[in-house]
Amino acid sequence: MGRVEQVVSPDTADPRAGAESPYPLVWLRGGPEESRSLVQGLELVRHVAAGDVAEGWLCMIANGTAHYLSTFASDELLDRTYARDNQVFGVVAPVGVLRPDGDGTARIDGRWRFASGADRATYLAMGCVPVEGRRRSALLRRDLLRVDEPWAGPGLLATTSHTLRADDVHVDETDVVDLTDVPSDRPTGIYGDGELFLANMPGVPLGLAEGLLALLGPTVTGTSAWATTYSDAYSRCVLARHGVTDMLRDLDTLARNGRLKPFAPPLRAEFRALLSGAYHVALDAVLALAAACDTADPALRARLVTARRDGETMRPHGAMRSYLHGRSG
Repeated sequence: MGRVEQVVSPDTADPRAGAESPYPLVWLRGGPEESRSLVQGLELVRHVAAGDVAEGWLCMIANGTAHYLSTFASDELLDRTYARDNQVFGVVAPVGVLRPDGDGTARIDGRWRFASGADRATYLAMGCVPVEGRRRSALLRRDLLRVDEPWAGPGLLATTSHTLRADDVHVDETDVVDLTDVPSDRPTGIYGDGELFLANMPGVPLGLAEGLLALLGPTVTGTSAWATTYSDAYSRCVLARHGVTDMLRDLDTLARNGRLKPFAPPLRAEFRALLSGAYHVALDAVLALAAACDTADPALRARLVTARRDGETMRPHGAMRSYLHGRSG
């Protein structure tokens, strides 16, 4: 338990405590479990991922989807989508093609890769090809989408991140959300820039790395080489976590004062760099720990193999890869 306390922020209580839903504190404007803090959202994902990285990934996707829908969608659509026990996930890749029917409805075709939560979702918000510069997302019932290619990993198998397909699916135009401009008639809070839905993404690899650090400890193999690897991984994760947390805390302060606005280019570049940096530093730590821990314990060995596969699966994700190279995602 002592090692866990060393890794987890001492000033942050587990935000899941006392909650019943699988993904509490979703970033849904005005909802009963709204997270009004970017830092709180990151901490939630970290804590979930430290115990189960696939659950942490789904928590991140569910919260990110709630964040950008809550930024741009109408209150009526949010109330309907998140009614009862509905679970809502999404794919932001703009690949869906919308064809208006002219009577307030449209048809959509598309093929979306890496649709995390496909086996749990009631609705999925699916990115569409921009028209005249307007970015859009269509909210589709899961039963209207078919699995075009089952998710085969190699890691994060429990996320059921299938490739989903829509073929001439009917959609009401009220279920199409314009993601271009933040509406001016609502308070922004932490929703000042649509790209903030990615703010908790580094929490997944950070949680995975911190879970391994807590499990293994600096003396698990009894060698100086392992102690060095462990110390390096620990230090890098602490620096990465503090870097991204400090940035999000500054944005939280702006939000509380009603001053969080769409990012200017320099802030957007810094935001992307810090997110991507923390994400990849944590993944590097996971892979280094898995490679260096020469243990004969079969259960521990299996845990390390799974962690390595999960880390390798996360590494090429388009959002963080594009930020790493300084391009917009």
